[in-house]
Amino acid sequence: MTDVLKDGNRHPFSKGILATSLAITGLPLEKRYEIVREINRELDRVEVVHSREIRQRVQRKLRERGLRREEKFYRVTRQLSKLEKPLFILLGGTAGIGKSTLSVELAHRLDINRIIETDTVREIMRNMVSTDLVPCLYRSSFNTDETVKADLVDDSLIYGFNQQVSVVSTGVKPVIDRGVEEGVNSIVDGVHVVPGYLGMADRDDCHAFQYVLEVPNQEEHARRFGARANTSNRNAGRYLENIEAIRTLQDYIVEEGKRNGATIITNESIDQTIEKIMDDVTTELGSVVASQT
Repeated sequence: MTDVLKDGNRHPFSKGILATSLAITGLPLEKRYEIVREINRELDRVEVVHSREIRQRVQRKLRERGLRREEKFYRVTRQLSKLEKPLFILLGGTAGIGKSTLSVELAHRLDINRIIETDTVREIMRNMVSTDLVPCLYRSSFNTDETVKADLVDDSLIYGFNQQVSVVSTGVKPVIDRGVEEGVNSIVDGVHVVPGYLGMADRDDCHAFQYVLEVPNQEEHARRFGARANTSNRNAGRYLENIEAIRTLQDYIVEEGKRNGATIITNESIDQTIEKIMDDVTTELGSVVASQT
């Protein structure tokens, strides 16, 4: 039986734990266990091995297979918890664009335990502020125009949406501040993650990656509401009735993303989107991780 030495403690070597750690790479389970079995055979007569050596063996196995990008994902991501400044990934986009699904999958791949959803923050704020005081909080993003009374507003939908984003941002910012203070890697997602409102570009106390997701094809966007309704209690009909307003907000958020330096991703495939973000994060933070280890 081989023991793994980590942080001064000894634990039995676990093929399951090692295979789980390889999920970072995105490799199929069969390919992951192929590597695990090889390493297990190599450790057959080893009494104690340092966790660093196991990590190095995995990296070597990946390189031997020509899996350079997967090796980078594994090497960098395994060290993200040791960053001196926390990692924040921000995902913006309209309803039905795939933000929540992407957040969960991305958190799994990057071993991030905190997901901050702006809809949750808005719901908390609704219980603290009355509808008479801040009516835009009590509307969906795509019908905030119902609360706009100003006659001189050119686009009541965008104006109302901006009001809602401004209010919700005041609730999201302290949550981000707390995450930075605690050094917790986090994902922030929601329609209210509009580039420019949270001031992430001006922060030097965290590593921030800001993305805006889009689905250019309206029919595909509409289809996703139906698919989402099959796995939740959200009625697709309500969103389909407001698809034009939702698409208008998408165009606006994308333009704000371009104007504020966010990365725009056409979210046609969740796997491709994850690979894109993983590649961005591990490429930019690779040298940072290397300098801290």
